[in-house]
Amino acid sequence: MNRITRYFVCLAAVLLLSDMAFAGKLKLPSGMGGVPDIGAIPCEVFSNMMQIGPLGTKRSLLTWAEGYYFAKSGKTIDEILADAQEAGTSWDFDSLTGHLVEYCAADPQALTSAAVIDLGGRLLSVSP
Repeated sequence: MNRITRYFVCLAAVLLLSDMAFAGKLKLPSGMGGVPDIGAIPCEVFSNMMQIGPLGTKRSLLTWAEGYYFAKSGKTIDEILADAQEAGTSWDFDSLTGHLVEYCAADPQALTSAAVIDLGGRLLSVSP
């Protein structure tokens, strides 16, 4: 094996092991095995997930929220945001997910669905 190949093999091993070390820090509530329902986890767990993978964690919860809002209103997130824009309120990925993150930071015992419902109250109140 040449020197460059050995270097990349060692680098890959180190990166793999470092990812495993981070993954071991996340503790899900008892009974939550496999793939957790992002809308049913405590905000404290969500906040811990944010430290490990902030962008993916935000996207996961926002995707869950989009389904929830569609079920409540029959409108897509784009339609809801367009209604908000017409009402004078502008939302983007950072402000939407920022609200969810702040809600969870303020109330770690709440479920992430409560953060989604709170944000939905703001969004859907301006959407006819």
